[in-house]
Amino acid sequence: MISRTPEPLRPAPASIEDNGQPRFGTYTGSVREVNLARLKGPYRLLGPLRFAKHKRWFYAMLASPEVLAVLSVADLGYAANAFACAIHLGERRVLFDAGYMGLPRPFTAISNHPGAGALARFRAPGIAIKLARHGQEDPYRISAQARVWRGASFSCQGQLAGGPASPMTVIAPVPGDGVVNVTQKWATLELSGMLEAGGRKFELDGGMAGLDYTNGYLGRRTSWRWAFASGRLSSGVSFGLNLVEGFNDASEEAQENALWLGDRLIPIGRARFEYDTAHVLETWRITTEDGAVELRFLPIHAHREERDYKLVKSRFIQPLGIFEGTVRVGQSSLPIEKLPGVVEDQDVLW
Repeated sequence: MISRTPEPLRPAPASIEDNGQPRFGTYTGSVREVNLARLKGPYRLLGPLRFAKHKRWFYAMLASPEVLAVLSVADLGYAANAFACAIHLGERRVLFDAGYMGLPRPFTAISNHPGAGALARFRAPGIAIKLARHGQEDPYRISAQARVWRGASFSCQGQLAGGPASPMTVIAPVPGDGVVNVTQKWATLELSGMLEAGGRKFELDGGMAGLDYTNGYLGRRTSWRWAFASGRLSSGVSFGLNLVEGFNDASEEAQENALWLGDRLIPIGRARFEYDTAHVLETWRITTEDGAVELRFLPIHAHREERDYKLVKSRFIQPLGIFEGTVRVGQSSLPIEKLPGVVEDQDVLW
């Protein structure tokens, strides 16, 4: 495939569809609502098929100089899951790591609103997570408590406020037996609050956060590689990245590879991941076809969820750690040092 320089991003549309047809593309800003029920023609699914293919999740990454934590809530239609994981960056050790299966509504809820009106809620034995944002000027608020039976515990009360850079919205076709997927990624949100894990308390004030909201009719077999980071350069300027391979990249008009630099959201070329699938805690190499990115990812710990229920199977591995290398923006080469983030290897049959 021939790589081309991405075009400047257009503002996000008011609706994900126009007369029932998806507005495929990559945009700056947030859509008000992801209402897949408004799709028509080949993009409209009947009840049983919609039930099987409709997947939604909300994911948050919280990073301070000391700690990196991730939280996720996913509604798969027939089931739900969540996880929480935290590592100490300086000591290079895990503080908490646990995954949970649960029931869909009413125990799990993910709204159709990625921005104002956002809500993600999950409750099951051992865990309660809530992420919400009321108005457009309000921060996202996270409340989470998790524990392992007779073992470690995790607690977080945080606020994620939009900084000078906009979120990115992608409305993408899904190849094969999928239909359409909508995702909003947002890095370099300003973080405040408290986190407790591994028997220690951590101040989050002054840290940086990132969010992933995804809502779509996905294919039965879905796999991807993903990299996500949010932090600051040595100069103090906020910096984030979102890179993916194998997902939301079936069309030239819709792909989600981008950088956040200060108040700028910058689209970049398609990503390539090189790593040892049998040894995911070894160094990963991540590049883009346009030469903008040359990064190494140094894992500290990997959250894993590998399940085989015959009809439904999942291999989900998400290492947490730091990025190092260089990123080119225009004529400038930016050194990346100790940038907190995650990579991911997912292959799921759902």
